[in-house]
Amino acid sequence: MRIAIDAHMVGTHETGNETYILNLIRGLQVVDAKNSYVLLTDDADRLREWVQPTDRFHIVQVRPAQDYVRIPFGLPWTTWRQGVDVLHVTYNAPPWSSCPTVVSVHDVSFALYPDQFSPRDRLILSTLVPLSMRRAARVITLSNTARQDILDRYHIPAGRVVTTPLAAADVFRPVDDAGTLDAVLKRYAIPGPFILAVGNLQPRKNLARLLEAYTRVRATSGVGHKLVIVGKAQWQESQIFEAVRRLGLDHEVIFTGYVPDEDLVRLYNAATVFVYPSLYEGFGLPPLEAMACGTPVIASNVGAIREVVADGGLLVSPTNVDELAAALVRVAGEVGLRAELVERGRQRAKDFSWLRTAETTLAVYETIAVT
Repeated sequence: MRIAIDAHMVGTHETGNETYILNLIRGLQVVDAKNSYVLLTDDADRLREWVQPTDRFHIVQVRPAQDYVRIPFGLPWTTWRQGVDVLHVTYNAPPWSSCPTVVSVHDVSFALYPDQFSPRDRLILSTLVPLSMRRAARVITLSNTARQDILDRYHIPAGRVVTTPLAAADVFRPVDDAGTLDAVLKRYAIPGPFILAVGNLQPRKNLARLLEAYTRVRATSGVGHKLVIVGKAQWQESQIFEAVRRLGLDHEVIFTGYVPDEDLVRLYNAATVFVYPSLYEGFGLPPLEAMACGTPVIASNVGAIREVVADGGLLVSPTNVDELAAALVRVAGEVGLRAELVERGRQRAKDFSWLRTAETTLAVYETIAVT
């Protein structure tokens, strides 16, 4: 087969979408010695910084670069010119294609939580993604929770929706070099022990409640940790900064913005505890990365997050501020509990593998190519 993968997001700091496609490609380079791949991008030089081309993995630039032209015209034209047998895209597929299409949809939060998206994003996602899923030969999603949400909401035949879980990349592992950890703390001006949260600044990440819980922790316990929040500012991020000011946390909360993986792995390792209070995720990769690094995890007990973390972390209600605060106090203050969570988390992280994700995805390609 000749398989095309839309890799335009690699190198653009699109966090989850970028992580997914990049590690899928790297996994396919290991597990598939038979088929050839066309990696489609709007910037070939940028993609080469992340993916090493081979005699079976070719980088092809799609023009023009703008999404509103690239998706409906550039992608189908290029795949036809390249003689592609299967096209794999994320979320939005072209309206026509010379070959079967696989669409990865990480979640349908835009439909379940529409008020947490900008009007523009909500309109685009709610219009184009359902059309893409209905036209696709297969829909790939990341968890059984997300799969059921798609089936319930859009009534796509169950046999066309496949779950392929993610994994923590190899870079996320325990780091024992104190000098390396100290260097990254200095780089982001993080003094002393800290609680770490990772996620783009948007309402669904539930950071406002985390800030309230953190305020109670500082007021009622001996825990004096800083709170470090890693993630890009997105829609309604001003509400989070306003909450910091309102709660008097200007000198206690550190926002790093986007952090590259080589720094993020060190922040995971340096943190006393990682907390992930998100209201909804299609998978929830940061808790898995934290567990792979040996960091104690507190996470929401909802949907795919519960499915991924399982017994590898301490699960709490994301809407109960008191419960979240109590969990932070426990984990930050109890050495024995932290050690237990570290071991449970490492074991849980071993249940996921990018090579297994690649193998499952390859099976999807092979299935639709012969139908």
